[in-house]
Amino acid sequence: MKLHSPIHRPDRRAHSIDRGGWLPLLPLELRPGVGSDLDHSKNIAAWLRESGSLTARLQRYGTTKVMRVRQTRALPNRDERWFLGAAKSRRANQSVMIREVVLKVDDLSWVFAHTLANVPAMRLLRRAGRNALAVVLFTDPQVSAGPLQYRRVDARHPLYRAAQTWRGDSPNSNSLSLMARRALFTRGAARLLVTEVFLPPVARAQPKLRP
Repeated sequence: MKLHSPIHRPDRRAHSIDRGGWLPLLPLELRPGVGSDLDHSKNIAAWLRESGSLTARLQRYGTTKVMRVRQTRALPNRDERWFLGAAKSRRANQSVMIREVVLKVDDLSWVFAHTLANVPAMRLLRRAGRNALAVVLFTDPQVSAGPLQYRRVDARHPLYRAAQTWRGDSPNSNSLSLMARRALFTRGAARLLVTEVFLPPVARAQPKLRP
């Protein structure tokens, strides 16, 4: 589904470090005017700071498709247990609905997305169906987007291991870490924790010239 007018939310700054190691700012090496001047570093930083629909941005680079990997109840990752609430987070066997998709551009995997949803948010998942969640999160004015948080994930983190499956033969497919970001979206009682892991093609992305 083509997204033409995503809602832009310019101020999505976090103000503290999450207990799971998620940062309110980009790593120093990716901050404008501080980190590396390499083109791929600037590219990935721009993607990470995107406050509008990531899917709409992807569509500027080629034919974009969403491949749903799974949608099932499962245990959250250790740094996601707070999503269950203060009381439930102490129960190690508490499951939650998890939705995972791969966002592809011209059949190459660019982003691995991992979403946690509470029971009221199941209606939002049904509305999205097999499309990207952006068709709900960035077109519904009643959805509020929380601040962005960032983390570099490596082989010790389950998100890295899950994303690694979809990296294929892309450039730098054997890099030892990947950049990820996450944010909490709410609509009334519905809560969605959306995490996006950026795969190597993103860092070298060049928009296609349209006729």
